[in-house]
Amino acid sequence: MLKTSKIFKYLLSLTLIEPLFVPNSSIAFFPRINEPNQQEFESTSMQIGKTALQLIQFGQYKEAIKILELALKLNPKEESLWLALAEAQFKSKDNDSALSSLDKVLVINPKNPSIYFTKGSIYMNSKHLENAILMLNQGLLLDKKNETGYFQLGNTYIMLKEYKKALDTYNKVTKLNPNFWQVINNKGLILYEINKKEEAISKFKLAAKLSNNAEPRLALAISIYSTKGKSIESLNIAKNALIDNPKYANIDYQSEQLWGRKLQESAKLFFKTKEMKKVVREAREKTQ
Repeated sequence: MLKTSKIFKYLLSLTLIEPLFVPNSSIAFFPRINEPNQQEFESTSMQIGKTALQLIQFGQYKEAIKILELALKLNPKEESLWLALAEAQFKSKDNDSALSSLDKVLVINPKNPSIYFTKGSIYMNSKHLENAILMLNQGLLLDKKNETGYFQLGNTYIMLKEYKKALDTYNKVTKLNPNFWQVINNKGLILYEINKKEEAISKFKLAAKLSNNAEPRLALAISIYSTKGKSIESLNIAKNALIDNPKYANIDYQSEQLWGRKLQESAKLFFKTKEMKKVVREAREKTQ
């Protein structure tokens, strides 16, 4: 990993010094500094950008922001540098600066749908849901087959409890990709909330089959328990799911994953059963 100080040494080394010999002089030469041209600035900025992406991967967001700001002074119209800066700012929990950086990209390229999708995700994260919908829809106007854009839009509607709109949006995803398991899982979350539990169970089963992820497996176990009572099947599924991802033992994490009130209430009852108490306690201890 390249440290920030090494970047500046690297930049300094790019300065070209060419000897200018002066005949019949006691001084052998005077150094003449050649100023880098625009192409050299752009090349250097991209090298800095690559280093910044490495820093972001290692979680060193503040360092990445510093050198990206330097890179953008050299090459202020490079989209990828603004995007990397926005990512670093977002991951350092500076949403306002991230949005500002993305606005700079839109000035450069207003027809890049990924910028609108990214802004939509940031607005979702900060609970500005109407703004999120506006941005996501703008992105989808430019890229009508973007599965992730529809997925995020559906998630926003779930957060607003506009379940019909969410289902309609998710249906657009499954037409594009029938195996998008997160969408299938989230359909199950909605169906459970609107008291269509048997349909929810069907969705959770399919999502679990496609992904083997802990979330649909645990949701499936809870749904089976709430409709059919305690069974060896539901207990085994739930125990294994919590071992794989103990975070789901916590209500706050369930909420972050868009679990509705009814599923959370069913989870509480299930977790209080004699057979689940120990597993749930151990799961919560692991996440503290």
